[in-house]
Amino acid sequence: MVEELRQKLEAKTDPLRGGLAKIKLFSDISSTDLYEIEKKCRWLQFEPNEVILDRHDPSREVFFIADGLVRIMNFIGEDREVTLAEMKTGDHFGELAAIGPRERTARVIAIEKTVVGSMPRDKFLAMLLEFPQISLQLLHELAYVISSMNERVSTLSLMKPRQRVYLELLRLAVPDPRGGNVWIIEPLPNHNDIASWAGVDEVEVAAAIGTLAREKILERKNRSLLIHEREKIQSLSGM
Repeated sequence: MVEELRQKLEAKTDPLRGGLAKIKLFSDISSTDLYEIEKKCRWLQFEPNEVILDRHDPSREVFFIADGLVRIMNFIGEDREVTLAEMKTGDHFGELAAIGPRERTARVIAIEKTVVGSMPRDKFLAMLLEFPQISLQLLHELAYVISSMNERVSTLSLMKPRQRVYLELLRLAVPDPRGGNVWIIEPLPNHNDIASWAGVDEVEVAAAIGTLAREKILERKNRSLLIHEREKIQSLSGM
């Protein structure tokens, strides 16, 4: 699997230029310096659901998302896949493997058509030494990401499967702009996505939503979910 991904990376190089201007890590870098940094990257394109990186991959490149959306995934046990985060245009990933001695610990999948700049480990480390402001920004970002992911893993590990589904519904919901003390999830999420974020199977998701619907706590309307009693879901989730 690792070698197959490596061959894909080598075959998909594309000479896209100008993408690093969108990367938040480089927000304080001059256009001249940014151009020189950009020359250190290879440009790669991935289709939806393509694996960009996988666990145990020995590669050490760092990736900058010039356009698109990716999902960071790991496993609970050996077979339960769980989504840790999603990253969009302007974000970056893979720096932990570049900085430290460990192989990749997560799977990264393109959610939509995605373009990334790939920078080799040696050039990335040299860049950090040359531009201290980038190093400081990276430290701030890594501290936040590690703290957020640790909190998420800790929360999921302490909750029952049904509670995790409720928690994910709360995360997705926003106040309905039409008012009425109703919260809305739109567009309607598929059960597979909810299961991935909650670290459960789709059967558990269907059962949880079905229970809430029967109790009139939420309802499916057109291509959305309407939550009428958010406080009750909060209580059921244990939050």
